[in-house]
Amino acid sequence: MSAAHSTAGQQLVARIKRTSKYAHQAPAGGWFDVRLNRRYPIVSGNNNAYELSDVSFGVRLEDGTIMELKP
Repeated sequence: MSAAHSTAGQQLVARIKRTSKYAHQAPAGGWFDVRLNRRYPIVSGNNNAYELSDVSFGVRLEDGTIMELKP
């Protein structure tokens, strides 16, 4: 993979939507690292598993800023 296509230092992150029944589980700062599940439409993070509809996604860039991903 060339340097122009490198993803080193980037991390998929999510935050729980305020409208989610899990909103009370949101960590301080809102964003947390997540992993996608290959078998089910869920993400794992914040010591829990969430349905995709319960979270908004972003990418933590190498400099620590978070770029929210919009549908």
